[in-house]
Order: sequence, then C-alpha cells, then structure tokens
Amino acid sequence: MITLKTLQWDNCFSYGEGNKLNLDDATLTQLVGANGQGKSSIPLILEEVLFNKNSKGIKKQEIQNRFINQGYHINLTFSVDEDEYEIDVIRKGNIKCKLYENGEDISSHTATNTYKTVQNLLGLDFKTFTQLVYQNTNMSLQFLTATDTNRKKFLIELLKLDEYVEFFEIFKEQARNIQVELNRLDSKSDTIVKWLEENKLESIDILPIKNLPNYSEQDEEELQHLRSDFEKISEKNKKIIDNNFYKDSIERLEEDPDRLYVGEAIDLDAKSEKLGALNSNLLYAQEHLDKLSQLDGSCPTCEQVINKDIMSTIRENYELIRKTSENNKKVLNKEIEQARFNNAKVIKRDRLQAEFEEVIRLWDDSLPSTILDADSISYQIDELSSKISRIREDIQKISNENMRRERHNTRISIIQEQTQGMENELEEIVAVLGKVEEKSTYLEILKKAFSTNGLLAYKIENLVKDLEELTNDYLAELSDGRFSLGFVVTNDKLNVEITDNGNIVDILALSSGELARVNTSTLLAIRKLMSSISSSRINTLFLDEVIAVLDDNGREKLVEILLGENLKTYIVSHGWTHPLLAKIEVIKEDNISRLE
Repeated sequence: MITLKTLQWDNCFSYGEGNKLNLDDATLTQLVGANGQGKSSIPLILEEVLFNKNSKGIKKQEIQNRFINQGYHINLTFSVDEDEYEIDVIRKGNIKCKLYENGEDISSHTATNTYKTVQNLLGLDFKTFTQLVYQNTNMSLQFLTATDTNRKKFLIELLKLDEYVEFFEIFKEQARNIQVELNRLDSKSDTIVKWLEENKLESIDILPIKNLPNYSEQDEEELQHLRSDFEKISEKNKKIIDNNFYKDSIERLEEDPDRLYVGEAIDLDAKSEKLGALNSNLLYAQEHLDKLSQLDGSCPTCEQVINKDIMSTIRENYELIRKTSENNKKVLNKEIEQARFNNAKVIKRDRLQAEFEEVIRLWDDSLPSTILDADSISYQIDELSSKISRIREDIQKISNENMRRERHNTRISIIQEQTQGMENELEEIVAVLGKVEEKSTYLEILKKAFSTNGLLAYKIENLVKDLEELTNDYLAELSDGRFSLGFVVTNDKLNVEITDNGNIVDILALSSGELARVNTSTLLAIRKLMSSISSSRINTLFLDEVIAVLDDNGREKLVEILLGENLKTYIVSHGWTHPLLAKIEVIKEDNISRLE
C-alpha cells in the first residue's frame, strides 16, 4: 500500500513559497477556488516530484512561477507498506533529487537513476499513477461518447491490454513470414527459441485461493433493531417536546386577561345607518341655510317681499337642525369607536379561547416531561456499524487478493500452454523440415488466440463485466436505482446501453444532469477497476470538476459514495462546498496563489 502523507512546494506554477498539503489528514476534502487559482496544479506537482514529468506535458521552465523566476522546490513524504520515504526536488537550472528511506539517504548519483528507484518503490508506471490519482470528467466522457471501435481501443490502452495486441501482431507477422520463407526454417527456429526465452516464467507456483471470513447476519439484524429502537425513542422525545410546549401554552393562556374578557360583540351596521341619517340631516340643513343666505328679502319665484320675522324663524329652525345633527354625530362616532374597540377585544378573546381549547385537546397528561436518553443506543449503533464495516473491508481485501491470484494463476496457465505449443512446434521443425505447413497451423492458432476474438476478447469481456458491475454499483447510488449501464462486446466494438427504469435509451438523449451521473459513475468505476488490477495500491485521489455538472442531490450522493471509499479524496471545484467535509481554499492575490 502506497500512502502519500505531506506535499510541500515553493514557487510552482502560480504558487509562491511555503505551501503545504497534508494528504493523509481527511478522508474527503474540498479544494475550492475560482478558475486560474491553481487548484488543478496540485496533482501536476505531485506527478513532477515522483516522475519528473506531468500529464499535461508542461515544460520545466513553465513550472516555476514566472512572476518569481527563482526555480522551484517540491518535497513529498510517503510510505510503502511499513517503510517511510521522503523525496526532495530542487530545480534551479539543473535538477537535484534526494531520496530517503527510513531517514537514510538512498539517492543515486544522478536524478535520473534516483527517479528509477522511486518508480521501482512505487511499482507503478507514470500512466497508471496519473489514472489512479487524477481523474476528471473528460476521461469518462472520452470513453462513453467515443465510437464503438475507439471505445474498445480506449479500454485496451487504459487497462494495459495492448500487449495482447502486440502478441497478435507478432504471430501474424510470423505466420506471414512462414509462407514466404519456406527455405528459412533455421531462422524460424531461432524466432521460436527467442520467444520462449522472452516468455520464460520466473515462477510457476499456483497461488491458493484464500477463504473469506464469516459474515454474521445476526449483527445486521441487531443493528436494524437498534436503529428501530433509536427511531422510536427519537419519535417519543419529539412528542415529549411538543407536549411540553402545549403545557406551557395552557399555563400562559389560562392567565391571559384578553382571553377572560366578558364583553359581547356590538352590531355596527345599525350605528352606521344612524350615522348616515345624521349626515343626510346635516347636508339638508346646510343646503337650505345656504339658499336662505342668498335671498335678498323677496321670493325668487313671485317676487313678493318676504316677512323678516318668518325668515328669521326659518333660519333658526334650520340652524337648530344642523347643530343638533352635529352633536348627535359626535356622540355616535364615539359610540362607533368604542364598539369597534369592544369587537376587536371579543375577536381576540375568541381566538385565544380557540387556541386554548386546541392545546388542551393536544396535551397528553400521560406523557413524561423529561427527554428520554438515546445516547447509549447511538453508541451501540456506532460500535456495531464499525464492526460490520471492518468485516466487509476484510472480505473486500481478501476478494481483491483472490482476484489477483486468479489473474496470476490464469497467466501462468496461459503462458505454460503457449510455451508447450511453441516447444512442440520447435521439435517438429528440427525433426522434420517438411512439416512447415504444420508449423504454420500452430502459428495460426496462436494468432487466433491473440486476435480480437481470442484471449483479448476473453480478457476484455471479463474486465468489462467487472467495469459494468462497478459502474452500476455507483450508478445505483447516484440515480437512486433509476439508471443502469450495460456493455456489449463484439468483434471490434464495445457498445454501451443505458437503461432508464427498464427502458433502453440513447446516451445522447440523456439530460445534462442524467449524463453527469452516468459519467461520474463510469469515472469512479474505471478508477476502482484500474486500482484492482494494478500491482500497487495508492491512498490518494484528485477529482477535478467532477461535481460541476451534478445537481445538489447528485453531489450529496457523490459525497456519500466517496466517504465510503478507502481513499483520501480531494474534490476540486469552483465554489461548491459541503458543510460536513474538510475544505481547503485556493486564493490568488498579486499573481501568487496560496492555500487557506
């Protein structure tokens, strides 16, 4: 197991001095920052310190911060199984590379040889390392949206199956040569001897398959019971909290003076009608007073002189009507105002009374007032969950080891079978020069075995099954079981079928969010498959902008999945954050980036 621990760097890409990343701190960490801040540079720095190159092909002079231009420095500590290592790289014109094993300097005289030592320690080539450590959506998109033929080629290269293609080309060439070199049997004999030497097995031991540890279903059942008890207690506590609230409300409302108000509602319509009548009287009196004031002592109709005493009496009567109406109006307005205040108090009293009756109805005097203890059950749940997880991890480790052993045993069997065929063929060539045709037949068999329909197809079919299973495991979680993916292998093609609730759909018909879930599931599956077939395992993974095209639910599901992986994962994003995850922010000021 390779465990990356601390990465320190100075003046790399957009960064200045004094940058440090503890790669072994958290299970899942968010690496947040705007475009161009330097987030995606960190895995490139990791590649440079371990392999003296990077996956983007950036030249050495471009790695140093051009605004500082003082060279760069990278330091990495890591462990391989039980041994601790430190590699320190300084480049100022020339490169200086130091490697320490358990505190002892094991560097070679040249940086090139020191890097060879590092790669031997890791047991990984550069391509495999980058594909295990640095993942982005372009990888899965490249695979899913390629043509059927190119998709198969991509899988062959990714999983290092191109040696089968190389063997096929070798045997095809040999078969072609045997037809035109009937008189050069000695040369052909040398070719077979060479092949036997190149494919000689260092070990022919068949590794035994380990037994898997027993898995107790009783623990699962107990865990379910505990979770059920915890839910019951939690529900009971909720009822207690609500009931305590009802009790407090009862005590509050019992003493509320507004609820105890004894008045009754007053009819405002009658008073409004009376007010309208008073307004009419006022208007009537005012209109007649205005007309009287306009008279000049004679009737406007008959032009006879009007008696002044009569006029005075009429004016006094209308004035009396007006004053009386105004006084009555003032009294009535006060009555209306008081009635409105009284009615508001009645409405509030009725509302409080209804509230009081409701909480009386809801309050359960049989419930206790003290919250029940659920911590002990929660602790038991955590302990039992940890135990089950450990057993599952052991099963997974042994299963992975058995898969490795099965691949080892299969390789030995295949090479032994091929070697036996070559030896038999060589004996026939030496014994009987005339059996050239028989030798050709053997070569045709080998050619067919390593053709796209032979061993390669068998290997691809098995790996594709593993990839399909891994992809669907992730896809089931990301899509709540809605989507599934299937691979169909033909002679030269690898077809992809997407199923939506049992219905086959074209991948191009998926929405961006749906396609994002498929892409992300494929990406994680490819990485896990590569990790399982690799001779070395590594604890670190960078996911670059994988969450950019996922919705909130998809991101939450992805976080749950990654938390279940035995990895130290860094999610690179422009701004999305998760409150439960560790967060490192990349900030760039005055052309200098730093970690916060």
